[in-house]
Amino acid sequence: MAILDAAVALFLENGFDGTSMDEVARHAGVSKQTVYSHFSSKEQLFSEAIHSKIAEYSPALTLSKLDQHTMEGELSAVCHSYAELMVSEDAIAVYRVLVAAANKGSSLAELFWKSGPEEMCQNLIDFLQSWVDRGELVIENVETAALNLLALLKGDIHYKRSIGLIDSVDEKALHKHVDEVLMGWLMVYRRRKA
Repeated sequence: MAILDAAVALFLENGFDGTSMDEVARHAGVSKQTVYSHFSSKEQLFSEAIHSKIAEYSPALTLSKLDQHTMEGELSAVCHSYAELMVSEDAIAVYRVLVAAANKGSSLAELFWKSGPEEMCQNLIDFLQSWVDRGELVIENVETAALNLLALLKGDIHYKRSIGLIDSVDEKALHKHVDEVLMGWLMVYRRRKA
């Protein structure tokens, strides 16, 4: 949708406060009335823009691209996809927007959290639970395991990207990082064979 595409580009370029609904309409090539007929407020537009970006990396979409479905293969694909998202240009730009707006209150951060990371985490919880239910993973608290896995995937790569210490992440280095994270994580949660 042209409105969402325009909104994403403007929020990333100008931040939340620096983006107006007029600008979104102009960049999308539609009237302001058309924007408001789809989105009741700039907050809702921001929320939908974040949600649409996260949806591109959903486990269901990632898994639909796989030929073979093993627990290790699916987990690897989902984690690689999430790691790519977390260090992507768009994710880093949104992170910087949120940090810049942090001293103005938590409403934007809360809106972002509910539209993005919370959904992303719930998708990962559901994915992991499906493998717990099949007996491949042994996890007492799936939410904690999912949150820990996401934190491990971010690692120092996300931090270095977010502060501008590195401009990009080499795909080979990212895959190595994810593989090492998964090796350790699976040592804790993979069902032991008898």
